[in-house]
Amino acid sequence: MSDQTAPGPEGEKRVAGAGPHAPTAPAPGAAAPDVEGIVAELEDEVARNRAAGAYPASLLEKLDIPFHADQGLEPPEAHAVVESARPLRSTRPIVGGVAVFCKRVQRRLLSWYIAPIAQDQTSFNLAILREMRAVEQRLARLEGLPAATPDEPGTETPRQGGA
Repeated sequence: MSDQTAPGPEGEKRVAGAGPHAPTAPAPGAAAPDVEGIVAELEDEVARNRAAGAYPASLLEKLDIPFHADQGLEPPEAHAVVESARPLRSTRPIVGGVAVFCKRVQRRLLSWYIAPIAQDQTSFNLAILREMRAVEQRLARLEGLPAATPDEPGTETPRQGGA
């Protein structure tokens, strides 16, 4: 693609060769788009489509469920500790044992290099989590909400494990 532009509707510049829905940049001196008007127009169109039955009932049911981004996820502390080695297994009858043996030898040869990296990453992850929890507590205090305490299940910081 090149940086050439072609004039678009209403004095906007459009990237040459781009389709009709390609993003446009307002021409110098042009007014900014009316975001509220665009959102209102989209909401009206969705309301018309809903009234016309254009959306399946299963989709509408899902849209009525409140969204929680972290629902069903493990807390970040569950993934803070980085292990330098994972279990080795193979389901292959003959070559599997040889492959696992070779991987174990390779792991031992590289452990002097990999283990400190995993420990440093774990330390960094735990430091970031401590700061994140401190910010959450401060925000909760400022908003007047009850803050999560470290004694609550699922919020305790994992211990660094060796591998």
